[in-house]
Amino acid sequence: MKFTNKKTTKRSNKALSLLFFQEPGERVLQRIQEYIEEHHFMQIQYFSKHSLPLTFKFAGDLSGFQQSFQQNPSHELLVVGTPPDGPVSHEILLTLKLSGAIIKLIPAEIDLLTGLLEISNIHDIPHIKLFPDKIGTTQKCLKKLLSIFISIPGIILTGLMLPLITLLIKTTSRGPVLYRQKRLGINARPFTLYKFRTMQADAEKDGPQLSGDHDTRITRTGKFLRYWHIDELPQFWNILKGDMALVGPRPERPFFAHFLSQKIPYYKVIYQQKPGLTSLGMIKYGYASNTEEMTDRLFYDIVYLNNPSLAMDARILLNTIRYLALKMFFSPSEKRKEKRQDELQTHTSSHDPIIRWVSFKNKING
Repeated sequence: MKFTNKKTTKRSNKALSLLFFQEPGERVLQRIQEYIEEHHFMQIQYFSKHSLPLTFKFAGDLSGFQQSFQQNPSHELLVVGTPPDGPVSHEILLTLKLSGAIIKLIPAEIDLLTGLLEISNIHDIPHIKLFPDKIGTTQKCLKKLLSIFISIPGIILTGLMLPLITLLIKTTSRGPVLYRQKRLGINARPFTLYKFRTMQADAEKDGPQLSGDHDTRITRTGKFLRYWHIDELPQFWNILKGDMALVGPRPERPFFAHFLSQKIPYYKVIYQQKPGLTSLGMIKYGYASNTEEMTDRLFYDIVYLNNPSLAMDARILLNTIRYLALKMFFSPSEKRKEKRQDELQTHTSSHDPIIRWVSFKNKING
């Protein structure tokens, strides 16, 4: 991927709004001003705690954004700085999500995201699209056909393995073979996810808990099923039903999704696509055993959402096969865990996801 800077000399009839959650640096203001002048937006306004040295309309503070935006919608919005946790930020981001506008998140300082995402730029300001352009109808249909084409053999394989898996589960623990759990799918719609049970039947009697590599609730058979991801095979049925896709952000339980959405205001962007059996986060980061790791893994979900294509899906599927094949010779999970711990030590003091993601700027190149 290369940085792109599309230029146009045509007069635009589109409106632009800017939301300054943080006061930007001088270079950012200069680049934004140049971007606006070059694209000739018809209507321009910005919202901030106070007026800034810009040549277009100051529309007031952030609390007035929603009402103003509903009366005069914008085609494109630039969100400068990280939205803080709070009801105003949550309502603003929900408004943005439902708007259908192009939303771009820009760091308050240019250097913050330099090298992090080579997706696009605004006069040398790298940015993340919070609500990226969706893939075309043709690619969407092809992705759906691919999911059906692969899920049917997957269901057949699961059926062939079912007697042996049932025997292994029943001989090591009491309880059902299949485990049903509520997860959140596209548009945060709840659905029932199916897995082979890998824990004791009463594993969450004290409430929802994340699981780590040395979780004592996991049965002997469960460790084997988890290592090879065999416990995920029943999700081919979820794919065939249309609840999931082959590739997409991994679905979370409502409890943890609510927690993350409170901690990370723009966590809900992952709901714009169906959750997947595998994901960029799974092959690049692996299982998350705490909320900090879940935050870090979200970075990869946003990278994926910024690159929705059949080519990206094919790359992730091939890397998933490679990941499983390598497990025959060594345990990548242990190596990944050590690497994760080293990386987390450098930025666990920060609660800002953008700052946390800076330490992962080179990981997607591997």
